[in-house]
Parts: sequence; structure tokens; C-alpha cells
Amino acid sequence: MLQNGHLVIRGTQEVRVNAEIRILTVAGIVRPSDIDPSNTIAYDRISEARISYGGTGHIAEVQQPPYGQQFIDRISPF
Repeated sequence: MLQNGHLVIRGTQEVRVNAEIRILTVAGIVRPSDIDPSNTIAYDRISEARISYGGTGHIAEVQQPPYGQQFIDRISPF
């Protein structure tokens, strides 16, 4: 809780599909008055929202090759 009464939130969801792991992370600051009775909050009520989506597995490796491969691809794109 911040000095002004606002709350700092952070949540992570991890989903495994076949051999892939997908990770969704949401963080930000909310006002307690914006939290519904069901303990939820609309995404447009999160200030300073930081949302990241990533994962591990074959698809992630193809999208982000190792640093050595990135270097070789820059000097020899063919």
C-alpha cells in the first residue's frame, strides 16, 4: 500500500500447452474504490500498467535465437 492509500498489484499466470510455457504478467497501481465486490478490477482502471507476455519452448527459441546466432545473422543474412 502506498502512502496515498493506493495499492500496488502484480499477478502472473503460467499456462503449459504441449511443450510450451506461456507467461502473462500484469502489474500496476489501483485505487481501492475501483475494486469490485467480486475482488476484480477493470483493466482500464490500472494506472502505470505494465503487461508482459512471453514464454519458453520451441516457438520462443525460434522467435529469439541465441546471441551467437543473432551475430551471424547480422553479418551474413543469407
